[in-house]
Amino acid sequence: MDKPNSFASAFRNALVKHNENARSSSAPDASDNSKSFADRANAPIAPSVAGLVKSFDSTPEMKGLLNSYFGIGDFLAELPGMTPNQVAQMADQLDQLNILLDNLPAIEQNLRSYIEGVVKYHEFVNRCVKEGVSGIKKVDQSVLDIFIAHKGYLGDQKKLAADSSTAVAQIDNEVENYVDLQEHKLQAALKRAAKKLKADKEKETAKAETEPNEKPVEMVAVLDTRARLRRLMQYGTTSPKAFTPMKSAAVERESGVKNGTAANSVFEFLSGK
Repeated sequence: MDKPNSFASAFRNALVKHNENARSSSAPDASDNSKSFADRANAPIAPSVAGLVKSFDSTPEMKGLLNSYFGIGDFLAELPGMTPNQVAQMADQLDQLNILLDNLPAIEQNLRSYIEGVVKYHEFVNRCVKEGVSGIKKVDQSVLDIFIAHKGYLGDQKKLAADSSTAVAQIDNEVENYVDLQEHKLQAALKRAAKKLKADKEKETAKAETEPNEKPVEMVAVLDTRARLRRLMQYGTTSPKAFTPMKSAAVERESGVKNGTAANSVFEFLSGK
């Protein structure tokens, strides 16, 4: 950086000295001095050398490379024919470069900080994406678990409904069978009772048809004795009525056949007839 600065300073000093010599050798008129300075500033600095530079004749591509890399190929070839103002433009460009060079450390630090910031941001995004992917997997797994649990719940509900329907149908069938059985038992019991009642009726009918209507002789004798005792207690021992002769059992049977049953005769005896 010292050499370009020295070159620029030396060039400026030489240009100032050249202008001062031009002013001192010109007419004393101020307007003439200004005109002479402007003319010299726009005149080639070495017109006699212009066109004599052969450096790039054999290698014209070199001038192109210098232009491509530094922008000075044409400047070197055309420098003798340039005016001081044109050369001064190179000094201006050098000043611009010096300003850039002076600020390169700060610019470099800013670029590094910027690059580091961009890298950190990408690393941040990378971490977030990884964490997000992990979270997505967990969320998807959770959704899948809930879906499977819900499917299992629906399946259990269907199983319970089927089991419940089967159990209810079985209970209904058992109740219906029980009711049918009880009704059958009732009908059977009624039939047995009716059959027994019919058999008992038939038995009683048959028994009534086979047994005699008269009371046995022993029963008639007992009734006669009771009648006599009753008369005795009613009329006393002195009354002839207490000793009224009783009809014999044979007479009673014959009388019963003619006038009624033996039971009627006994009723008459008990009634005091």
